[in-house]
Amino acid sequence: MKPVDIILVLTVVTIWGGNFIAMRTGALAIPPYFLLGLRLAVAALALVWFVKSPRGMVVPLVGIAFTMCILHFGLGLVGLQYVEAGTGALAMQASVPFAALLAWIFFRESFGWRRIVGVIFAFVGITIISGVPQLEGRIEMFLVMVVSALCFSIATIQIRRLGRVDFISVNAWICIFSAPMAFLVSYVFEQDQWSATTSASTPALLGILYMGLIASVFGQGLWYRLLPRYQTNQVMPFTLLVPVLGIVFGILFLDESLNWQLMVGGLITIAGVAVIVIRGPQSAAADTALSKNGSDKN
Repeated sequence: MKPVDIILVLTVVTIWGGNFIAMRTGALAIPPYFLLGLRLAVAALALVWFVKSPRGMVVPLVGIAFTMCILHFGLGLVGLQYVEAGTGALAMQASVPFAALLAWIFFRESFGWRRIVGVIFAFVGITIISGVPQLEGRIEMFLVMVVSALCFSIATIQIRRLGRVDFISVNAWICIFSAPMAFLVSYVFEQDQWSATTSASTPALLGILYMGLIASVFGQGLWYRLLPRYQTNQVMPFTLLVPVLGIVFGILFLDESLNWQLMVGGLITIAGVAVIVIRGPQSAAADTALSKNGSDKN
């Protein structure tokens, strides 16, 4: 990778690691689905200028908006009311083995012994993390985070079925469709949303802008620009830094704790995820061929 692109991808994963701090800070102050609606509204206002006609894709985009935002992001914020940011960042790593299993089921992707080992390691690590002292009496919220990770994996399957699309426009439509859904869920199930928002601390309010603009618009925008330039096994390993940074930022900014059980579980989880996302030479060659074919069509 070019040095400038390495800097860009490190910027992206740093932004995503910091996003867990913004989510945790916001979820402690504002009802989670109202917070999600505000985040999506901010992102939608920033991205609406880049939308293209969704003709023929409205139904799948609404489905993706529900799975990705209402289930994945929404449940994630619900869990982060009770689960520390670093622990939540590690729980979200369950999305990788879930995605590998779903890709095997729906796309008949190869599932060799390396991936089997990776999936086993990842789930063993998640199981170890579920027993950390920080989760005493809160294990159900950790499981909510794991379900959130599963929903993200399902959303990636939905997105893959769209084929080759303009991801910035797709991201914009997802935010546009899901923001009213989030506010509706909040209206039905939550209360005192406005008073909680107006009385929220400055970091919580800034967290809304961070989630909506920095993480959703800037971070994802950079990521989608980098993906077509390199093979999957060149860029995906950088995402292993996200939970590490989530833990570090949680300790630095939220005074979160770190113990041996979280460290061991985290290392095993990240090792399992690494085995899944770092692909061999044959897979890398296939990625290159697909990338060239895609660029020829455009």
